[in-house]
Amino acid sequence: MLNSISERRVKLRDKYKLYIEVPDQAYLTIYDGDVSTDNARDVLSQYLNYHQDDARVDNVEINHDKNNHSVNIQADLIYVGNDHTKAKMIIPNHLRTGKELEH
Repeated sequence: MLNSISERRVKLRDKYKLYIEVPDQAYLTIYDGDVSTDNARDVLSQYLNYHQDDARVDNVEINHDKNNHSVNIQADLIYVGNDHTKAKMIIPNHLRTGKELEH
């Protein structure tokens, strides 16, 4: 799914606005049809980690555009005041065991 994401960034005064578009078939399959902010944050976390981008994410919004067959996620990316963070291994919920989901 990460390879099929289209992205656009707009520089604002002290942050970037990130817009990503995911084919809805891929998103809905992975997230069991659940179009939610929590899952949008999971997609963003994986996407930014994949691109080694250590921005902080804020103001996440998600919308399923059925006519365009896409799931659109937008968020603010904040870099000001960030310290470089260590890369972390993120395992999507659908690949975690029951015990890992409890934590």
